[in-house]
Amino acid sequence: MEHKLASHEDLDRIMEIVGDAQRFLKESGVDQWQNGYPTREAFEADIEKGSCHVFMLEGKIAGVISVFFENEESYKRVFDGSWRTGEVPYTVFHRAAVGNEYRGKGIAREMLSYVDIMARERGFSSVRGDTHRDNKAMRALLERSGFVHCGTIYLDSGKEAQSERVCYEKLL
Repeated sequence: MEHKLASHEDLDRIMEIVGDAQRFLKESGVDQWQNGYPTREAFEADIEKGSCHVFMLEGKIAGVISVFFENEESYKRVFDGSWRTGEVPYTVFHRAAVGNEYRGKGIAREMLSYVDIMARERGFSSVRGDTHRDNKAMRALLERSGFVHCGTIYLDSGKEAQSERVCYEKLL
């Protein structure tokens, strides 16, 4: 599998993958990403920051994930739990999705593994992420990948502001 930083030329394919993910979530009875999020503008901003990564099989983009090396405002307060590493700097991922034709081929696990590598290379001791409480597929993937459920957070901005999310952290 190949990996690269996403470019603006990749946006149409990224949004196709997001559409696949939105349909998959809806069919699974999960209301995550059903309100127009994530937007093309969110990915444009991620690309500008150098945070959006795409993973390719046979030259076609199979998955996308955005990775940040800065603390997340929404993660400052955790309900019903706590972060494993407290307030130390961490890496966080968002907007992870895999195209329908690649689902079940280990792409998402590979993307998370790459996040671990990037975090370690930059000296971070953990990776954090969050998902909808009912997103069983992502929760199972996170747990299989070594992430531990740490509690609940509430998103602080954007189209999903005030939405409840379960949060996870993996020690590196």
